[in-house]
Amino acid sequence: MRRLLAAALLAAVAQAGWAVPASDDAQAAFAWLQKMAQATHRLNYSGVFVYQREDRVETVRIVHRVDESGEHAKLVYLDGQPRETYRIDGDVLCFLPDGKTALLDKSRARTLFPALLPEHSSELKASYAARLAGRGRVAGRETQVVVLAPRDAYRYGHKFWADTETGLPLRAGVWQKEGEMVDRFSFTQVNIGGPIARSEVRPQLAGRRIIQHDPAQSPDGAIDSGWKVGSVPPGFKRISAMKRTLPGQEALVNHIVYSDGLAAVSIFIQPAQPGTERGLSQRGALHVYTRLVADHDVKVLGEVPAATVRLIGDSISYEP
Repeated sequence: MRRLLAAALLAAVAQAGWAVPASDDAQAAFAWLQKMAQATHRLNYSGVFVYQREDRVETVRIVHRVDESGEHAKLVYLDGQPRETYRIDGDVLCFLPDGKTALLDKSRARTLFPALLPEHSSELKASYAARLAGRGRVAGRETQVVVLAPRDAYRYGHKFWADTETGLPLRAGVWQKEGEMVDRFSFTQVNIGGPIARSEVRPQLAGRRIIQHDPAQSPDGAIDSGWKVGSVPPGFKRISAMKRTLPGQEALVNHIVYSDGLAAVSIFIQPAQPGTERGLSQRGALHVYTRLVADHDVKVLGEVPAATVRLIGDSISYEP
C-alpha cells in the first residue's frame, strides 16, 4: 500500500509540473572550483610540477608570492634549453635562452598552471556539468577530485585535484573521453603557505630587450575591417580582437580570441604564405585548422575538439 501511495504521489508531482530539486553535488563541485580559482591567486606556494602532452614531458619549478603590490610568480623550465617565465599580475614575461630578450605576452596569463580556472566559476555552468569524484592524493597531500563534463561536443572534459586544506589545484587534466587524458599537469612536490622572499620572483631586466606581443596601442576591435566570424559554439564569447606580431615575424596579423571561460580558441588571419600547410592537424588536446580565404591564411587553433575549430574556421568570411 505504501508503495502505491508513493507512486501516486510521484505521478501527481509529475502532472503538476513540479521540478525535482537539483543535486547538491553540482553546487558543491562548483564551490570547490571557486575555491581553487581563489587559492591559485591568493596563496604563497612553491614546488615542482610536470606537464605531459603525448610523448612530450616538461618539468617546471614554480614560486608564487602575493603581497600588497599584487601577484608575482616565477617558473623555471628544467628540461631542454634554460627558460624562465615571470607572472606579474596580468602580465607574463618570458625570458628567451639568448639571455638578452624578454617577451611580454598578456594572453598567456590564463594558461599557466595552476591558474587555469576563471575567476568566477559561475561562468562555466552553461557549458559544463560539475560533480565531485571522490578523494585522491597528490604530492603527499589529500585532494578533492572535481570533474567538469562538457554539455556538448564542442569542448573537452576537465578534471581537477584540489588540496583539501587550502583548495590549491595540485593536478589538472584534459580528456577527450572520460578516463582518456590528453593533457596533464601534476605537482610532484609542493609547499603551501609561509613566507617567500620578493627576490625569488623578481625578474632581472637589466640589459634585456623587451618585445611586447600585445601592444597597448592596439585596442580591442582594431583588426582589419571586413573579416566576419559567422558561427561559434554556444557558450563561446569573443574576449579580444587585435593586431599583433607573432614570434619570428615582423608583420602584424589579425588575432581574435573566443573563450567559454575555460577553453580558448584563437584565430589568426594573415596574407597567404607560400608553403603553408592547410587542413586539420592535431597534437594532444590541440587542434589546428587552416584554410585559404580571400588570399589570406585563416588559422583556428585551441585545446578543443576538431568539430569546434572546423565550425569556426568554415564560418569565417571576408566582405570588402
